[in-house]
Amino acid sequence: MLMRVGAWAAALLFAAAARSEPAPKDRGRELVEDVCTYCHNLDRLRGRELSREEWRGLTKGMISEGAPVTDEELSMILDYLAKNYGKRHAQ
Repeated sequence: MLMRVGAWAAALLFAAAARSEPAPKDRGRELVEDVCTYCHNLDRLRGRELSREEWRGLTKGMISEGAPVTDEELSMILDYLAKNYGKRHAQ
């Protein structure tokens, strides 16, 4: 009986610990916060609802001005922007 209670308590502790772990970092968000704020603040994102391709067009000019991103990082940035500041579906 004591063994059963011990196993049950261990399972509860494990479940509680798993829930308290921080969520994994969103690399796209980190890049937006680091790269984009080099020249301007993130207030420019408020109220924007652009498609991924529209975000690509907007960021193209920033990259030509010297925003230091690789193609892979740009893809993560565009994914993040489209997901969080993309066009909303009609409800």
